[in-house]
Amino acid sequence: MPTIKPDGNRVASTVLVPVLLVIVVLLIPVVFISNRPAVSPYIVAVPADAPSLSSPVSRVFSRAPYFVVYDIQNARAKYLVNSFANGTHEVGLHVAHLLTNERVGVVIAKNVGPEPYRHLAQNGVKVYEGLAIDVQDAISKYTGNILILKTGPTGFAKIFPAQ
Repeated sequence: MPTIKPDGNRVASTVLVPVLLVIVVLLIPVVFISNRPAVSPYIVAVPADAPSLSSPVSRVFSRAPYFVVYDIQNARAKYLVNSFANGTHEVGLHVAHLLTNERVGVVIAKNVGPEPYRHLAQNGVKVYEGLAIDVQDAISKYTGNILILKTGPTGFAKIFPAQ
């Protein structure tokens, strides 16, 4: 049995340890949530048929073979292979996660379904309907403020909503 010193240090340490433990347990989720990458309005993603700025904009979003991620501030393109394109389960949600992890703040696409749209919007990503000839044209139309900001799923997703 521990003995209590006349100055009370032992009592203070037995109370302090559980209090510190509670504080640490409560702060851990806050640290993980705040470490989420912030999206940037200068990072644009466009679904593409090929890994090139001159590629046609893919007519599909979640199952596009590639995504061109373009950083407007640095004029740099990054080409992502969509490894979820042939998936069978929650493809749109996986693609939305992929793009938000790349800090994409703007998506330009012809067809974005309800699930990926919802995830993108919840993470602050703006979705524009991309009626463009190629990826470079889509990015030019975005920087020229010509595209229309969407407030819901686009393209075929409007006609055939998820059940």
